[in-house]
Order: sequence, then structure tokens, then C-alpha cells
Amino acid sequence: MIEKRSVVSVILLSIVTCGIYMVWWTYVTCTALQREGGKTSIPPVVTTLLMLFTSFGGILLGIDADDNVNAIKAARGIYTADNKVLWIVLGFFCPLATVGLVQHEINQIVDGSIPPYGNYPPNGGHY
Repeated sequence: MIEKRSVVSVILLSIVTCGIYMVWWTYVTCTALQREGGKTSIPPVVTTLLMLFTSFGGILLGIDADDNVNAIKAARGIYTADNKVLWIVLGFFCPLATVGLVQHEINQIVDGSIPPYGNYPPNGGHY
């Protein structure tokens, strides 16, 4: 099951532990997302190992997370958005930003703070 974590604590723990927490978070999160989303194109071990040694781990994290987050949202009747290009670019240049964005999306799914399909206010208003 995907788990809600504070985005700030994920980023700070990744910095304080010199990336060790980010590597653990990547493995645990990719495994949970693939289990719940059902999209298993990239094994979590591969993403985690590449996160350790190259910037391609951030790219794979972005691809895998986008596919699975959208699959989870679609299964729950939540509006999906294709953020793959953003997450790939950020994953290459700043994997920590990708980690923060992925955790933010997970938190929104767990909280249920994204409105379902067709549940939008009239005239483009805000909630």
C-alpha cells in the first residue's frame, strides 16, 4: 500500500543522509506503486541501483511513478495528468525534486484531495 509521508521530511532526510534515504524511499515507493498501480515495466531494483550510481535512476523513477500514479488515479475515478516529461527532465537534472513531486502526488491520492471525474464547481470556480 502506498504510504503518506511528509514531502519536507523526505527531502530533508535525503539530504541529511547523503542520499541513502532517497535510495530506500525509491525502492519502497516504486514497489508499492507497482503493486497498487499494476504497471510493472521497470523493476524497482533497477531504478534503485541506477539511482545510486547514475542520474538515469531519477528518469526511471519519473517514468514508473507517472504510469503507476495515473493508473491508481484512474482506478479510483480521479482525474489523471501526464507529468512524464516534467518528471523525466527533473529526474535527470534534480532527482530530489522528482522524489518530492512523486511523494506529493502520493499524498494527494492517499488524502483523497483530488476531486473525482465530473465533480468540478460550475463556471470554473474553485473549491
